[in-house]
Amino acid sequence: MQINSDPLHVEKHLLSLSSCGCYINTQDIVDIGTALGIELPYKKRSLILQTLILHAKDHNQTVELLSLLCKMLDGKNQALLGLLQNYPKAGFILQNFLHKINATKLLLQRDLHVKENDA
Repeated sequence: MQINSDPLHVEKHLLSLSSCGCYINTQDIVDIGTALGIELPYKKRSLILQTLILHAKDHNQTVELLSLLCKMLDGKNQALLGLLQNYPKAGFILQNFLHKINATKLLLQRDLHVKENDA
């Protein structure tokens, strides 16, 4: 399976529960924007994520953005691991989500690595 690191592909991947493995809500995106020094309006997730990605690219904050996204995914991963401990019978479903979150992190880390090498 080849993964495309095109920013549009990454955006679509992050916004798709079936691809990403977790739901990234508007507040998650706004919080990342705040950490990067951009105030984002509470609008459609795709619009504010696109704004965030473009802002990071224009202000040479892509590495920071990707790091914050990975940190957010780590938090969601930890929450699912807690659910897995408390509800072992849901393991099949939760393991699938955990796998997808880890695959998403690999996608972002690969993109992070590419951006670091370009700098």
